[in-house]
Amino acid sequence: MIWVLWFLLLVAQNASFTLVSRARNSNSLGYHAWAAVLSNGIWFGSQFILIGTFVQVIRDADLIGGVIAAVVYTAGTMTGSLGMHWIALHKIEKGKRAS
Repeated sequence: MIWVLWFLLLVAQNASFTLVSRARNSNSLGYHAWAAVLSNGIWFGSQFILIGTFVQVIRDADLIGGVIAAVVYTAGTMTGSLGMHWIALHKIEKGKRAS
């Protein structure tokens, strides 16, 4: 269950990171501020799972757990980044928010 929760947090983390990167290039300070708070808040929460996972992998010398963590991390962050890029292009960035 923790892998699913972490995957979802990673999707949200990288989606919000991509959003803040795009918002930085827009003409809207409000859009950038909202995206930055979202990005940093989710990143902070996801670090608890990340650190706990790596401590357990190192403590148990669990190579398989480390590989699973790497796959979940990579898949979650890639999904979030690509998904938010598409959403931003097609749904969010209109008018002042357009890059």
